[in-house]
Amino acid sequence: MRSRPLPDLPGPRAPAREWVAYDLAARGERASDLAVALCHGDGRVREAALCAGVPDELLPLVVLRCADWAGPVREAARRVLSGVRPEALVRAAPVVLHAAARKRGDVALRLLEARLAEGGAELREYAFGHPRYEVRRWAYGRAVEHGWLTSEQLAHRAVRDPDVVVQARCAEAALRTCPAPDGAEALDVLLGARSASVRAIAVTALRRLGQPLRAVDRLADRSSSVRACAQWAVRQGDGDPLAHYRRAAAEATGRAGPSVVAGLGECGGPEEVALVLPYLSDARPGVRAAAVGALRMLGAASPERVAPLLDDPSPRVVRRVCEALLSDAEALSPDALRARLTPDHPRHIRLAAIRLLAIHRGLAPLRAGLALVDDPDQDVRARARALVTRWAPPDSAALAAALPAGERARLTAEIDHAAPVLGPSLVRFLHWILR
Repeated sequence: MRSRPLPDLPGPRAPAREWVAYDLAARGERASDLAVALCHGDGRVREAALCAGVPDELLPLVVLRCADWAGPVREAARRVLSGVRPEALVRAAPVVLHAAARKRGDVALRLLEARLAEGGAELREYAFGHPRYEVRRWAYGRAVEHGWLTSEQLAHRAVRDPDVVVQARCAEAALRTCPAPDGAEALDVLLGARSASVRAIAVTALRRLGQPLRAVDRLADRSSSVRACAQWAVRQGDGDPLAHYRRAAAEATGRAGPSVVAGLGECGGPEEVALVLPYLSDARPGVRAAAVGALRMLGAASPERVAPLLDDPSPRVVRRVCEALLSDAEALSPDALRARLTPDHPRHIRLAAIRLLAIHRGLAPLRAGLALVDDPDQDVRARARALVTRWAPPDSAALAAALPAGERARLTAEIDHAAPVLGPSLVRFLHWILR
């Protein structure tokens, strides 16, 4: 195998950079060798590596060398960076933004800003589509500052970009620069966005744009945050969101959607309870969940009304019921909750029962947890162990002393059965309480 010819051997008094270049050539000048040289502890080695020519894949190291403590290294790195293709510099933008926080690290950032300002639409699109969200945030910030995008373009970017910060930044900028509020394409695009935060920004801007009553169309939005913004905007326009919800419920008796039912709870009072109650038995899980939430907001989610839905087949409904009953968990029968812990019940019902039992005082949480510490379901098992670990009511000694002898023996046996899972220290503590 024929080896490549080496450069001429430097003279005895040649500068260090020539010897480093000769050394890199002798080693084959592999990228890994160059990367090591760019990170070498000797500044002369780093400078020589920069002068040897750096491929694009090592450009992030050049960016770091632009903030090097050694002046000659900084100057060499900045010369290299000023000569790279703009696309390569944009690819290295994450390191540029990170290095900007370092002392003397803003040179690379200023160069990147200059390249982006001088470049055409294609280069900017490359920055707007960068896979790293922090680069996209920075690029859109520059676009808003310099007016590179129209309001319609910003609106479409707010709808398409997956990052919530980019969405908000572009949506707000699009609405600030909206040229014709009454027929602006940007406003229509934002109101139809999939992101609830973007829709909320657009709805909130309706008042500033002189169209507050247009928010009536968003009173039945699927997002509670968008509904809240729409309700505020309608009130600012002297409208009545509650009247809208009442009218919608009356026009679709027994068929109102979950947003209308939720809106009755968000804007209504005690008079709306009668309108909401029939929806607890609706065939649609979303509507049943919305009805439970509405009753909770109206202060009418009593255990008598919503506790039967703890056996609902929908996890979404059971979660809402559980949240509504947390403040009244003591009013629920511990035996009824423990009956829902058996393996023949769906997982979401068992988890809700454990959550409600955790609020109970007395021995009910301990007994429930001990029975499930080795349950096959991982989540049930973890929550059951938490029940036992956190069980320490202030009157625990009195509760144990009041136990009949048979109950005490049964509870002791359950603790011994769970001992391999609970650990010796917790078992000793529980036995000490039952002594």
